[in-house]
Amino acid sequence: MEMSRIKNRITESLTEACGYSPLTKVVSEEEINRILKQESGWIPVSERLPEESLNSVIGWDTYRNRCCFVQYLGGRFVLGDDIDSVNVTAWMPQPEPYQESEESHD
Repeated sequence: MEMSRIKNRITESLTEACGYSPLTKVVSEEEINRILKQESGWIPVSERLPEESLNSVIGWDTYRNRCCFVQYLGGRFVLGDDIDSVNVTAWMPQPEPYQESEESHD
């Protein structure tokens, strides 16, 4: 779901729950932006590292300037079978598998 749709849904929910006033709009815009930034899914390695595991996570490799599936082993991020470390500055868990909603079958 694109961020503007998420932002619109949050704004609608806040307006419905709190009513509308210019102050509510200013506060809600700040809160929405904070939530969107926080909920992007990316976790800076400076804040937290994933558990060491053979399970892959998604990493942002600043050297290659791209996302990649990496494992965190031996205190470093490893790309596939490479023995070289990957320069990951942020990571996120893999998303849950896609599941069609029952509404899409109607």
